Amino acid sequence: MKLTVLAIVGGFVAQALAAPAPVPYVLHEKREVQTGKWTRNLDVKLNRDAVIPISIGLTQRNLENGYDLLMDVSHPESPNYGKHWRLAPSAETVSSVKSWLAESGIHDSRVKFSKSLGWAKFNATVEEVEYLLRTEYYAYTNAETGNDHLACEDYSVPTHLKEHIDFVTPTIHFDALVKPTKKRRDLEKRSMRVRPTPQIKKGSDIVPGPEFGPEATKYTLANCYEYVTPQCIRALYNFTNGTLALSSYGVVEYTPQAYLQTDLNLFYTNLAREIPSGTKPKVNLIDGATVQTTTQSFDDNGESDLDIQYAIALVYPQKVTLYQTGDSVEGASFNNFLDAIDAAYCTSGGGDDSSQDGIYPDTASGGYKGAEGCGNYTAASVISTSYGYNEADLTAAYETRQCNEYMKLGLAGTTFLYSSGDYGVAGNSACQTVIYSGGGFSNVFAMPSYQSSAVASYFSEHKPSYTATQYNNSQAVRGYPDVSANGANYVVAVDGSLSLVYGTSASSPTFGSVITLINEQRIHANKSAVGFINPTVYANPSAFNDITSGGNEGCGTDGFTAVEGWDPVTGLGTPNYPKLLAVFMALS
Repeated sequence: MKLTVLAIVGGFVAQALAAPAPVPYVLHEKREVQTGKWTRNLDVKLNRDAVIPISIGLTQRNLENGYDLLMDVSHPESPNYGKHWRLAPSAETVSSVKSWLAESGIHDSRVKFSKSLGWAKFNATVEEVEYLLRTEYYAYTNAETGNDHLACEDYSVPTHLKEHIDFVTPTIHFDALVKPTKKRRDLEKRSMRVRPTPQIKKGSDIVPGPEFGPEATKYTLANCYEYVTPQCIRALYNFTNGTLALSSYGVVEYTPQAYLQTDLNLFYTNLAREIPSGTKPKVNLIDGATVQTTTQSFDDNGESDLDIQYAIALVYPQKVTLYQTGDSVEGASFNNFLDAIDAAYCTSGGGDDSSQDGIYPDTASGGYKGAEGCGNYTAASVISTSYGYNEADLTAAYETRQCNEYMKLGLAGTTFLYSSGDYGVAGNSACQTVIYSGGGFSNVFAMPSYQSSAVASYFSEHKPSYTATQYNNSQAVRGYPDVSANGANYVVAVDGSLSLVYGTSASSPTFGSVITLINEQRIHANKSAVGFINPTVYANPSAFNDITSGGNEGCGTDGFTAVEGWDPVTGLGTPNYPKLLAVFMALS
């Protein structure tokens, strides 16, 4: 919050000076490590009447039992199937915090609670907040950027509220900006630099095919072996055009990749004529993201055009939401996206990792100067991401933190789908001209219970000959993929031309569309969205078209081989929509 533009609200002061509530306080958070990066700025004198925005994160329930609870609402044999958790604080937590604020002079009319009840937000003077939290605020300066931040060294809350409050901002987190002095602006300008961020592999590196003209005779069911269109996908997986718009479907893209509306219109004209020209996704911009049109090429537009064209075409008239993430300078990561759909994730577990995630505000020239997205948007019922990292490129702690967040969002009823990669058993840095489905076994995550029978059967009947030096053959770790969908010969409009595109980038939004259509039918029948689907799909392998030929070569080997049942090439197989719909509609 810029100090020079803060309003003075004198009426608040009298409230702040009210008699203290007769309750004991306890230290809630304290800055344990003093870094030379931040120092108190004695040149900035705080106006105690200045107004600042305060956010109190309220403690959510039952996350320590997250896995068991997730299975309870996701397993098809559970009596609690589909009874997704609203990850909200208890009524006691909300009422206790309300009472404390009111007794401290912060009237109910000033406090707004988030939709999830996870945040209590209000504006207050510095003096009010110092009294409320038994602390003192200062301006701190970042030696690298020259930015000044409003923060304190520690703060306290009433003893009886400690278990009800996760944290309060701005406090020790250096997250409320104040306006730099002229001297500091000069320092910022001199010290600007671009910090390289490890690149998320775009679309698992989709592969472009030849361009060709809009010849309608090509795009028929008779030619699906050569030109895959939305009509072909429906025929392949046995479903029809959508008729409902009751659910929500999200697609995640990372700047500078961006769709072009002219490409969407070209696609509709040639391959989805039931969709009006000009139809576009609802766009949620995260961390300074833009749907940029400055640079146009297959690398800039191919991924987003593919994802959005097929997502819209397969679920229309359901609206598709685009989560466009990251500015054009800093870039972004999965963590930045997760921050934007879950405010609690922004700070839990230590916040973002500067070696992996985009850090905002971005001090580089042209970077996004606003605050990091934090709970700005709601998670769609189904979210597809056609981007990925190699497991070995990240730390186990970083990956586990993300995994716990997916567990939490699954518990709330969101289905997440990720592409598995296009380089077989090799990593995404491999250089090949032919794509092979990514698949294999984790070196980080243990095998989940819902997968144990399928993987045990694979090893019992089709154990690979490779040794432990080539892959994790312990038979105790997560195998992937779970499911599959076609990833070849998709007709996509890119930069004004129709092209063929290959990759599991196409598979993820296709499978996500199938799940979205199932959600539509369940909601129409007054049932919940399906949420975390893994336990149900593994319990019903007959709802999939088993793929029993092919492989995913890489690393100088033939890779794994597709076999009867689950395998680390195609998972359980491709969806048979009527059978899969029947499975989910039979559940409560």
